[in-house]
Amino acid sequence: MKSKFIPREFDPLHSVKEMVYKNAEKFGDKPLYVYIENKEKKSYSYIDHKNTFDAFGTALFDLGLNGKSVSLCCDQHPFWIVSFEAVIAAGGVIVPLDKELLPDQLTSFIDITESEAVIVSSRELKMLSDNLKSLDRIKHIIVIGPLSEEDRALDSRVLRFEDLAEKGRALIEKGDDRFQNAERDDRSLSCILFTSGTTGTSKGVMLSEYNILFSVIQCSKMVTNDESDVFVSVLPIHHTFSLTTNHLAMSFIGGTTFLNDSLKHTFKNITEVKPTCLILVPLFLETMDKKIWEGIRKQGKEKQVRSLMKMSNAMRKAGIDMRKTLFEKILNSFGGNLKHIIVGGAPLDPEIIRDFDAFGITVVEGYGITECCPLISVNPFKWRKFGSAGLVADGLEARIADPADTGDGEIQVRGGNVFMGYYKNEVATKDAFTDDGWFKTGDIGHIDKDNFVYITGRKKNVIITSNGKNVYPEELEEYLSKCDIIKEAAVIGRKTDSGIVITALIYPDKDVCGKMDEKELYEKIFSEINLINKSLPTFKHITALEIRDSEFEKTTTRKIKRFLLK
Repeated sequence: MKSKFIPREFDPLHSVKEMVYKNAEKFGDKPLYVYIENKEKKSYSYIDHKNTFDAFGTALFDLGLNGKSVSLCCDQHPFWIVSFEAVIAAGGVIVPLDKELLPDQLTSFIDITESEAVIVSSRELKMLSDNLKSLDRIKHIIVIGPLSEEDRALDSRVLRFEDLAEKGRALIEKGDDRFQNAERDDRSLSCILFTSGTTGTSKGVMLSEYNILFSVIQCSKMVTNDESDVFVSVLPIHHTFSLTTNHLAMSFIGGTTFLNDSLKHTFKNITEVKPTCLILVPLFLETMDKKIWEGIRKQGKEKQVRSLMKMSNAMRKAGIDMRKTLFEKILNSFGGNLKHIIVGGAPLDPEIIRDFDAFGITVVEGYGITECCPLISVNPFKWRKFGSAGLVADGLEARIADPADTGDGEIQVRGGNVFMGYYKNEVATKDAFTDDGWFKTGDIGHIDKDNFVYITGRKKNVIITSNGKNVYPEELEEYLSKCDIIKEAAVIGRKTDSGIVITALIYPDKDVCGKMDEKELYEKIFSEINLINKSLPTFKHITALEIRDSEFEKTTTRKIKRFLLK
């Protein structure tokens, strides 16, 4: 069968520096970023980026940081990307870290990676103040953004990013071209990204410059965004999904990104910025969908809107698209220009995709993993399969290992974006690959005849029942998420004297359950569970329920921290 999708063609990138220079030449004064600093909206162009990149890179050479490990931990800012790219271009190893880490965890990661400098904002500097003396390997502490005299007094190693960039510019004017002429082996270690968890459970994913650039090209090939696109960056910048797609690939195709200044301002910013595309994790989209329907129900118009959706869908089959007119108010709540939403990080309910599609916004799911920097598959905008995690990315190979009768097995991949191995962990690295060199993702699923990936569950999350059956909690959690009374759900296997009991851990939606007492709430939720059980084989039945008083603890990309579930 002939594919319905032909990937775009791009010349290969040989270095981060080449990408920065070509972007500046091609897109010039066009805004790369729009951001808020000191309550003032600022614009930062592709030329600004190239000039700051050169200046800061030259300053890294002047500080003797070329070829060294540098940790990076602060909120998203244009200078975050400058730091990331310049350290790599200077032959070093950049270590992006989660700004939500606790001080001791942050200190441990900096120490583990043998970083000789750390780039932070004033917030992280203060947070680390009690730990700075123990970081004796650190030669320089570089602060992005405002820096007070009080901040400077915390440690003699503190330097201001903008002061360094200014010094770099002066050195370039005097003929210093060490950074501009620097070369590196693109297959050598250039970035260490840690998987979610504490220092004891995290693994350092080692990426080369080649891995990163290969993935940037992949992302650009698989979606049809271009320089007319405007994004709002919502996800944590240190996370590989956001970093590669919403920043590196977006700059490669010439888009403009507004850096969201606060989660609580997200919806307001989206309305004001009027983006054409968003890159999100499912929780954000689920929240948006709920807000839309809550507003519709408050107006008593759910039946009317459902009828309009049905009518509109029928009209589209006849080649008539009236969605911009019929659902104008809904579209305007996203600024009025939103065309596409790319979602990754966890499974998404296909009904939400259908809702947004009916309103006039194309939602596509993708699948990735940090070890693949991150893209493995994505649904192209014009060839989607609901329920699928997408078409295997161009230039990547995927296979199913030891498939069961259903066709499901572990998804394994190989290609230019697959990581080098785990930092200082030969045992984990060896275990991550097959003898013939395929990376074992740990995800279970199947691949159809068109090369679309379908994910069933996570190998390490699988519940093995007492009779040896495999139950993937993600499947059951998807059913539970459709119940209005359930806000968050996780399914685990409880060990009891009588064997493994499939147990639902539920955080209820307090707006829906209202004044129900504990008994009423339990019975209501269990009645929903029983309805789900009726549609499932017996070995998958949820037979126990535990109701929580608080939300689950999550990663910064809003995934439930399963390792905390006992």
